[in-house]
Amino acid sequence: MNRESNSHARTARFRAGLLAVLTAVTLAVAVLATINRFDTLPQGMTAVYYADVNWSSLPVRSVIEAEPSTDTLMDTWQGSPPQSFSATWIGSVVIVRGGVYSFAAVTDGRAWVYVDGHLVVDGAGPHPARSTAASATLAQGAHEVFIQYVHVGDMPEFELSWARNGGPWEPIPASALSVRHREFSRSLLSFVVRRAVRAASWLWLSTFAIFAGTLMAGALGVLIAWFREDQSARTLGVILLGSFVLNVLGIVWGVPGFWMGDEITPNAVLTGLSQRFSDGWFNRYPPFHFYVLSAVFSPWLVSRSWHWIHASDGTQAAVLLILGRVVSVVAGLGTVIGVSLCGRQAFGRRAGLFAAAMMALLSIFVFYSKSANPEVPYVFWFTVSLLFYTRFIRTLAAADLVWCAAAAAVAIGTKDQAYALYLSVPFAIMYCLWRSNRERRMPHAFGRALLDRRLALAGATAVILLLAIHNVPFNVTGAIRHVRDITGPGSQPYRMVEPTAAGRLALIELTEGLNQESWGWPFWIASLIGLVVALREPQSRRLAICLALVLVSYYVGFIDVILYNYDRYLLPLCVVQALFGGVAFDRLLRWDHAPSRLWRAGLVAGVFAYTLLYAATVDVLMMRDSRYTVERWLHVHVHGDDLVGAAFPAVVRPRLDDFDWVELRTADDLKRWSPGYFVLNADYARAVPADTPTGRMVAGLQSQTLGYRLAFRYRSPAPWRWLPWPHRDLVGPRLEMPVASILRDVNPTIEVYQRIGLP
Repeated sequence: MNRESNSHARTARFRAGLLAVLTAVTLAVAVLATINRFDTLPQGMTAVYYADVNWSSLPVRSVIEAEPSTDTLMDTWQGSPPQSFSATWIGSVVIVRGGVYSFAAVTDGRAWVYVDGHLVVDGAGPHPARSTAASATLAQGAHEVFIQYVHVGDMPEFELSWARNGGPWEPIPASALSVRHREFSRSLLSFVVRRAVRAASWLWLSTFAIFAGTLMAGALGVLIAWFREDQSARTLGVILLGSFVLNVLGIVWGVPGFWMGDEITPNAVLTGLSQRFSDGWFNRYPPFHFYVLSAVFSPWLVSRSWHWIHASDGTQAAVLLILGRVVSVVAGLGTVIGVSLCGRQAFGRRAGLFAAAMMALLSIFVFYSKSANPEVPYVFWFTVSLLFYTRFIRTLAAADLVWCAAAAAVAIGTKDQAYALYLSVPFAIMYCLWRSNRERRMPHAFGRALLDRRLALAGATAVILLLAIHNVPFNVTGAIRHVRDITGPGSQPYRMVEPTAAGRLALIELTEGLNQESWGWPFWIASLIGLVVALREPQSRRLAICLALVLVSYYVGFIDVILYNYDRYLLPLCVVQALFGGVAFDRLLRWDHAPSRLWRAGLVAGVFAYTLLYAATVDVLMMRDSRYTVERWLHVHVHGDDLVGAAFPAVVRPRLDDFDWVELRTADDLKRWSPGYFVLNADYARAVPADTPTGRMVAGLQSQTLGYRLAFRYRSPAPWRWLPWPHRDLVGPRLEMPVASILRDVNPTIEVYQRIGLP
């Protein structure tokens, strides 16, 4: 026992020491970064770009760049450089150790490098080997550097390196470059500060990684001990492992393209970062998940800005997109844990495990848990708030209510529609407080409940957090613009039904169908049975009513207001339904009457096995998406000079960046451009009105009356086609309108038309 106590004490002291070091390093980084920020001798070189190839036209752009490189060339032209242009860079380089320096350039065009007015690279040409024209003996100090560059061709390339005293070739460090030539002592001071910032940043990252690792190791140790001692914890571990596998399979779907609708793109995050999420910045999504993604992206962005990582913009976009999806995978695991704890707290340990397993096998949950949009993250925060909410109903503790309010604010700050989940919560809380006051025979029981400090404290917490999340002190204009967007143009065009009794009845029918398809018949029925059982049992009735009111308030306060629905909008409702489903399976196995318990266990196992296949269909079809096959077909049949036509957004079509392609919307466009091939998403095309120009073009292509014939048509076959009642948007003919499930974007039917007469 003493040995264990000593071990815990040593671990605590080690973590405290690490925290002290981390705090000191953080302060050092902040101080050094501030000094570097206000340094009057900025790092980098002054670049001037010209539209011609001889530096004679008016400059197109003049900017300070960290260093001349391929990346800076591409950034200047926003990834689409012209066929020809020229550029110059001027600045100085700090030589700390004197010696004989050789300079080399690798370029697609021609480049000239001057050091202190002497030509050291003479017109390096387009070849992979380094071009070295001369060496120079450079004394310790600051030396002027002037570079001329000419680009003619497709993609620009320029890399500058040096070698000292015949040593290995190395890139010239950006920290050694300055935009102006100054005396050595002044240049050296800036050089030392830049190097110190870089070293301190590395030290901070290392210390933070070690500190986070110790915390994770401690948490992992607690979990391992829990798994060893508690059978239910081990069962939850198996559920989490299965959920992780389901959620991570297909995570690279469409990368580097964007086949996943409504994702927060890396560019959207980088734009917000560049504006510091202030100065009028806004997005149709609230800011909180942008902050999370910024924190996750920061190690990569810092490493690339310090040139520790050399990657193209395309590579960066793909990496950041996958990182954004990984965040949702983690949020998905947190959601499953939260559902288990909620169910355990509300209805019992085994009910919580069944609820967690149900959530892990929800088809739309499996899909969105690998998406970089805020759907699963906001559901995670809702689940956290639900955990404290159910706990408060039993304990009436102020801390539980405050934590519930904080998590609710974060959920709303992640996705606005979460507000509707909490419309009934204040009334349920006041009822619980009133009932408690009445049971204790307190005078003015209702008035005391209405003015209870716990309500005021929770409300203040939620309001302050929402104001902070929306950065109202520094971005009130952006917050207002965000609200105007989601209540106006960001919502109105999607309305599916009219605000009449018949329209609202149709919306209820649509919602019920989407809910059933998301769960599959067995789980959907189990959730209904569990709701009835929980309402009938006296010990769980009050909590069941409070949870059911969350379902009602969300529908009435959000879906019935916007008058349209998609399956992803049902995710928070499914969290509550999973809790009731857990009750149904738990009570079924606990039931003491015939049939025998063995048969009932077999029935439960069969239901979960069926739903596992039902949900896994999402992953299988994402990995076998028809667009992969169509892209391979195009690479075989489309020749270098063939133009490819396409319609509709990039999210629903194959990736065409490897081809010369054009987006066409009308039959006249098709006739004018006359592409050799035309790629059409036939499933998406069904939603296009026939009396529109695009609808007429689609009809002409499919009837083969516009000079094109069908050359290839493909949709990957569904796995286990023998499975009854499959998800119709994954397996069915996809004839239903309107489209209300994003799963219809998985594995679409793609048609490729070839111009008649094309060999």
